[in-house]
Amino acid sequence: MSLEEDIVKLLKHEGYKINEAIRDALDEFLDIVNDENEDMDDTDEDGADADDDDT
Repeated sequence: MSLEEDIVKLLKHEGYKINEAIRDALDEFLDIVNDENEDMDDTDEDGADADDDDT
């Protein structure tokens, strides 16, 4: 099962209605998340977690 299907099921379970505009927005959101994750992988060459604070 894909992440999009899981999110749609979760939204429906919470009582939200899903239409084509919401599915399009979800597709765009997941594209952005995937792009950003790829960018983070490319910039994090030393193996450190990008969210870790060294303070």
